Amino acid sequence: MFDCALFDIDGVLVDIRKSYNEAIKKTVEFVLGRAGVKCRGLVTDQLILRFRQAGGFNNDADTSYAIALAALANPQGVAAARRFLFKVADNADETGILSVEKFLAKYDLSKHKETLAYPAPVKDSYIGRVFDELFYGPALFKKQNGVAPKYCKPGRPLIANDRLAVSKGTMKVLQEKLGDLGIVSGRSRLAAEYSLSPIMQYFNPDACVFLEDEKREYAKPNPYAVRKAMSAIGAKSALYAGDSAEDMMMARRAQKEAGYSIAFVGIYGHSPQPARTVRQFREQGADAIARNVDFLPKMIQGPVFATFK
Repeated sequence: MFDCALFDIDGVLVDIRKSYNEAIKKTVEFVLGRAGVKCRGLVTDQLILRFRQAGGFNNDADTSYAIALAALANPQGVAAARRFLFKVADNADETGILSVEKFLAKYDLSKHKETLAYPAPVKDSYIGRVFDELFYGPALFKKQNGVAPKYCKPGRPLIANDRLAVSKGTMKVLQEKLGDLGIVSGRSRLAAEYSLSPIMQYFNPDACVFLEDEKREYAKPNPYAVRKAMSAIGAKSALYAGDSAEDMMMARRAQKEAGYSIAFVGIYGHSPQPARTVRQFREQGADAIARNVDFLPKMIQGPVFATFK
């Protein structure tokens, strides 16, 4: 039926609501707090989802930057600031932080952009470094970036809050039925191996692409990662499980540009607004929708994928 199956990690194989989502919240709180902007409780899971659904925010440091930049550009009370941030998110698109900067163009952004120093290598970026220090913790941050933390040294790294969202049994069955399993993720290899250690054995290393370790221009929804993973194993067809707009955009672009046959399955069970996520997947034409990856073994035996070759 398929030559392989590819998986996003965040929101698909791993529940990140207490890890990456928390990293966005704490990063924004740290940066705005040091700038004297009231922000406690400003960032919610619903706001984060709204940015992700724009199609250009697969990188959560990007989301942190967009929120912090907007809040610094137009400082208000928490309730008014949150309403403004939802407006910013609703006007964002697949160009990500560029679309946010364009929307905020009427404000004087130069000072804030200089302060946040983003995008830039982690060691040179204020907000990017804060984000990674909070997420990775001191030991993993130094291992990933080659320098010691400068701003934050959390007692418990937020990556430790990752929760595996699929059973080992499911991955074993999918490997038996579909053969090569691969990963297309915005994470680093280090972060992936840390959180997927119980199931990493089921993935073909040649079909795994970790975009944090690649050039920024290759980020989702650029189809680079899908093309790299599939070409590495000679695959022409794939099932792709993702949880966001940019995942679907990436899969569709890979189909159009490389002629692949890709069935996109939208995963919604770890979304803060499941009904909204399901509605978006339906509107955008997902081939199938599932609460979580544990539903896939039965789904691939059903009629929905019968036409894919």
